[in-house]
Amino acid sequence: MTAQDRRLRFILLLAWIALAVWFCVNHVFWRDEVRAFSLALSGSNPLEMLGNVHGEGHPALWYIILRGLHDIFPYREVLPIAAALLGFAAMALVAFKAPFRPLVVALILFSLYGAFEFVAVARNYGMSAVVMFAIAALYPRVKNSLWLGLLIAILTNTNVPSGFLAASFLLFRFVEMVATRPVEKRDWLIFVGNALLAALGAYLCFRTIYPTFNDGAVSNRLGIFGPATLIPAIFELKSGFSGLGSILWPPLPLLLIGLSCLGLIRKPAALCASIAGFIGFKYFFYFVYPSSYRHEALYLCFLIALYWMSAEGAGGSWSSKNPWVDRARIAGEYGFVALLALQTLQLMGPVSVEFGGLKYSRSADVGKLLQRPDLRNAIVMGDPDPFLEALPYYADNPLWFLRERKFGKVVRLNREGRQDLRLADVLADAELLHRQTGRPIVFLAPLPLKPRPAKKVMYESTTTVTPEDLERFKAQTRLIATFRPAVTDEAYDVYVYPAERRRARDFRP
Repeated sequence: MTAQDRRLRFILLLAWIALAVWFCVNHVFWRDEVRAFSLALSGSNPLEMLGNVHGEGHPALWYIILRGLHDIFPYREVLPIAAALLGFAAMALVAFKAPFRPLVVALILFSLYGAFEFVAVARNYGMSAVVMFAIAALYPRVKNSLWLGLLIAILTNTNVPSGFLAASFLLFRFVEMVATRPVEKRDWLIFVGNALLAALGAYLCFRTIYPTFNDGAVSNRLGIFGPATLIPAIFELKSGFSGLGSILWPPLPLLLIGLSCLGLIRKPAALCASIAGFIGFKYFFYFVYPSSYRHEALYLCFLIALYWMSAEGAGGSWSSKNPWVDRARIAGEYGFVALLALQTLQLMGPVSVEFGGLKYSRSADVGKLLQRPDLRNAIVMGDPDPFLEALPYYADNPLWFLRERKFGKVVRLNREGRQDLRLADVLADAELLHRQTGRPIVFLAPLPLKPRPAKKVMYESTTTVTPEDLERFKAQTRLIATFRPAVTDEAYDVYVYPAERRRARDFRP
């Protein structure tokens, strides 16, 4: 790397930092971001916290990081800072260590995942990018040591989809060793040790996430898993990878991913690992859990790591001199760059949102509203219940979960509780809570209230609004604010019960 190239990369990183800070400062947290934070701070000690996250569906590493930082710095800002630092670490590795041309480095930095999704959005997916890029950067030094197994074990505990990528990294090393002869006995022993470390990491992940109490979030397709559905699942366009750019043309993401894998055709280890990771992701998102952009971008970071390692000579090589193989490789490399460019194009979405003044979520606006003297002690409810989970970051009001009929900060996404809710049930709970506490009751309605039959609001939960219930509800409540629109589904009409103002008594849920 020349001095001029290093200066250019440094300038790119500075520009990236400016953009990422802009996103972070203006970002309003969504429910899943604060849900993890609430769980991380739950319990009187870390062991109780680990018990609370058991079955949540995510490994423990992100909760441990948040809990540890908050124990040292007891401020809510550790949530965005933790995410931002992980994002910076990942992009700094790309800027200074990746063996790519500056154009490719820029496409990675200024992408939807690189500048926003894995930085401003405070979730546990940015950790995966850091670990995968660290594996790529350190691979020449750690491939014949147990450090590789430790990094893979850490990757398995960032999030569940990354477990497939961790196994694919191990496959990469195995195929590389088979394709590189001779291999010393010591290297095979180290590989076995790394496989055991990876298995230990996978076991810790499994023990944390299973059995899940969020069975309501599991895909209904799990029951149709079988030989007859394996092939159709691979070519189905909507489940897995559609978020990477199908808005332009539905088959485009799969086509570019296929081409990107083909670009690794001269590196047998990278080719096998890329295909294995792709199949694992497709089956997981088709049969187990529906994907979003943040999940799909993990595979893109995995491809970046494979190209990274391959460019530095890892992955073995084929002996074939067939010119068609080289043509396929060149086409695949162009496809890979096009896939990266597509993610840079998608970054224009958050940029335009920020310039347009549209907010990611309106939870902060609700939190500000709840600071009013007449609402500071209010009990807050909403339908569906998970739409309340972002509020603990912005307000201290107690939250009442209508379907579970209890106070809390985190909803269990299962099929228990009241699956079918009527607006009359909302009003009945408001009347009961107000009678018991004297506090005003604030109700958040993500959907405008109008007569409708049973409508699915989240997973299998439905809500029914009859004309009679709506008339009675509006007679006994007041509409005090409307916070619409939002990028996410967290936009609200805010009602307060009772319609007239009364003095509240002290109450602790």
